[in-house]
Amino acid sequence: MAGRVALASRQCFSNRVALASRQCFSNVGSSVKISRRSLLADRVALASRQCFSKVGSDVKVSRRSLLAGAVAGGLSSLCRSALAETEAAPRQTRPTRAGYFDIHVHLTQEWFGRDKGPVTADLLLHWMDAHDIAQAAVLPLVSPEAFWYPITTDFVLRECREHADRLVPFCAIDPRTLATHLPEKQQVVDVLRRYVEAGARGFGEHKPRLPIDDPLSMKLYEACDEVGLPVLFHLDNQANIDKPGLPGLDRVLTTFPNLTLIGHGKGWWASIAGGLMQLDLHVGYPQGRIAPGGAIDALMDKHRNLYADLSSSGAHALLRDPEFGHAFLLRRADRLLFGTDFYDLEQKAFQQFELFQRHKVPDDVRASISSGNARRLLKLA
Repeated sequence: MAGRVALASRQCFSNRVALASRQCFSNVGSSVKISRRSLLADRVALASRQCFSKVGSDVKVSRRSLLAGAVAGGLSSLCRSALAETEAAPRQTRPTRAGYFDIHVHLTQEWFGRDKGPVTADLLLHWMDAHDIAQAAVLPLVSPEAFWYPITTDFVLRECREHADRLVPFCAIDPRTLATHLPEKQQVVDVLRRYVEAGARGFGEHKPRLPIDDPLSMKLYEACDEVGLPVLFHLDNQANIDKPGLPGLDRVLTTFPNLTLIGHGKGWWASIAGGLMQLDLHVGYPQGRIAPGGAIDALMDKHRNLYADLSSSGAHALLRDPEFGHAFLLRRADRLLFGTDFYDLEQKAFQQFELFQRHKVPDDVRASISSGNARRLLKLA
């Protein structure tokens, strides 16, 4: 019996390591230069867990006995051999302090999909190294509409803890919780303060399927205002819903003039143009020149507490009309935040890195947008 278990474990592990290696390296495109060693190590660890779980369910044998048999059979040697292939891979250079600050990235977990993730803290750091990103804000997603599964604040805080010099955690609460378990303002404030004590520097990604000025969200904004947390929100026709011209957002900004709000999402960046209809607020990458009368410029003129996250469709909005985009970068240089919205290993192209290649701006403008504005907002030394 012991011999069959050892043989089964060796065969299982060998097959999974080979599969992990192929999947790992096939996922690494030329535009995402992630460390081969790091990716393979993650895959091998997952393979071993899956293998031992399967063997354990089929054969009643103690974990200690199984592990002893695995070691005796040379599994640790196999693991080292698989990783040895990557020794010749070039080491990534740690970004300088002058590197980007990415205001919008996510960590994911194993069940996101084998080709898409997981995006672990180590993998994220290697991806950042490859793109000269010195630091990044890591955003939870707790509303049921926000992602395929919840990415909780506790998970984000825990994963970022060992990398506090580079990964800056945010926190999030679904506003509907304020109708049930956190009905009093002080309760919400207390939860947010505990998150701040644990390392949180901002609130978001705020992405509930509610109007942006829903009464529950307004109570949540009030608590964030008291604690001093900037709020990064996603706006389109399914999250933080608003009308063309963004009158709901205008109400939020007017009610909380000291609360920093950071706009993101299809509906937000569509609003760089005027003459929109409701359906336009859910078009991710509109084409053509930007019509005058956009809500973003109007609201930024009116409210000093409004900022913009350039991730996702943000860069596209400034590249679709080069003349408008260049002028926008200059006049809003103190209110724009570099970001990518990286969360998926299948993501390959990020137009954000083209912005300063196609728009030649003064060094101080580039420095503010690339990192300075984010560091100032998040009160980072």
